[in-house]
Amino acid sequence: MAELAGLVELLEAARHGAGLPVYLFEGDEYLARHSARELADALVPEKERGLNLIVMDASAGAREITAHLVTVAMFAAPKAVVVEGADVFADEVDAERELIRARELWQGKRQRDAARRLLKLVRPTGWGAAEIAFGTKAAPSAAKWRKEVGAAPEDSDKAWMQELSAWALAQGLSAPPEDLEVLVKAVERGLPPKTHLILVAETLPAKHPLVRLAAVSGAHVKRRAERKGRTIDTLDISSIVEEELKPLGKRLARDAEQELKMRLGDDLRLIASELQKLAAYAGEKPQITKADVELLVAKVREEEFFALGEAVGDGDLGKALHLFHEELRRKANASAVALPFLGGVASAVRKALADSARYADTGPRELSYTEYQSKLFSAVEKELSEKKQKVPHPFGAWLGYKRARRKPRGFWRRCLIRCAEADEALKSGADQRLLIERLLTEVCAR
Repeated sequence: MAELAGLVELLEAARHGAGLPVYLFEGDEYLARHSARELADALVPEKERGLNLIVMDASAGAREITAHLVTVAMFAAPKAVVVEGADVFADEVDAERELIRARELWQGKRQRDAARRLLKLVRPTGWGAAEIAFGTKAAPSAAKWRKEVGAAPEDSDKAWMQELSAWALAQGLSAPPEDLEVLVKAVERGLPPKTHLILVAETLPAKHPLVRLAAVSGAHVKRRAERKGRTIDTLDISSIVEEELKPLGKRLARDAEQELKMRLGDDLRLIASELQKLAAYAGEKPQITKADVELLVAKVREEEFFALGEAVGDGDLGKALHLFHEELRRKANASAVALPFLGGVASAVRKALADSARYADTGPRELSYTEYQSKLFSAVEKELSEKKQKVPHPFGAWLGYKRARRKPRGFWRRCLIRCAEADEALKSGADQRLLIERLLTEVCAR
């Protein structure tokens, strides 16, 4: 793992009472958060953690974080304040990632943190707790979210966002103020003795005040999984395997590790979660085998979503059904497959609809790849960059252009409506397998 040696030194110093005022862990969310918690445990003795170890989300705001830091600990033992999700302090945030983070906080029963994060995301638009009840008549539409915020919730987000909105209204919550300078100045003046600030972020700009603060007053550690090559099989997950399995007395066979990476890609948090599930399934067996991984772990890598999007865009019903049936075979439970699979179909339909609109006036003749690159791709690249969306490879964009010409925009609009109807039917107790098969038949119609 990157920067592992530096982390070992920091942990050793912390255990001997030589902690620093500020630490910034930046990089992969799972690794950064895990390292921050490990450091906090090294700084604060176990018997004192109930009062002297505070874990909070950055959405609480800089003033509340500062209040915790400058409040002298009740006992003389070291005190640590761990602030997760510090990306929220960046001038420009990844709106889609912030939505995901809010959802995770809500599902993790951290209602206040989830509400604050979502309210902070929408504050520049002037929206409040009432407007984030996505799916209600008075709330902004998905199109409005995309235009004003930069990302839109999915239909599957309606339930928790409406619950969050009602909870925030009942609590009288609003977005916390932006007073990052208050936090920075408090640290620069000097924290109380044996008080430590531990920040966790996926990425912050190089000249961000918190990066500068860590460089001047403490340590900046980057935690990312290393690859020995370009392919997924070279990803080093040994640290995660040891952290999750060693305490349980389990091992992961080499071919099982390779299969796990091929199915999950480089989502380290998901890998850790699946390792826990595999360990429980293994029972008394000391080793997790490839067969265990094949049975329990569904393929969720980007390639799988690409394959589904390709099948939908090409109208390849056979391929789409095969992908669905493969998921059913691996999980043997339609309830665990249908809703995520529907999300993949809806995503492919939205992309096809966007491409159809984008290329509506590009002339009657289909352009070759070379012509597409010279005449159209630069405009697509500019459009997506301005929207802060991922720019595809030119060849992939050209394939989207070709598919967009095969069916009229009205077809994809109807398909999107069918996806919404399918989502409602799934949540109302419809037969999952039959419903998805019927939807694929309609969406892949030639």
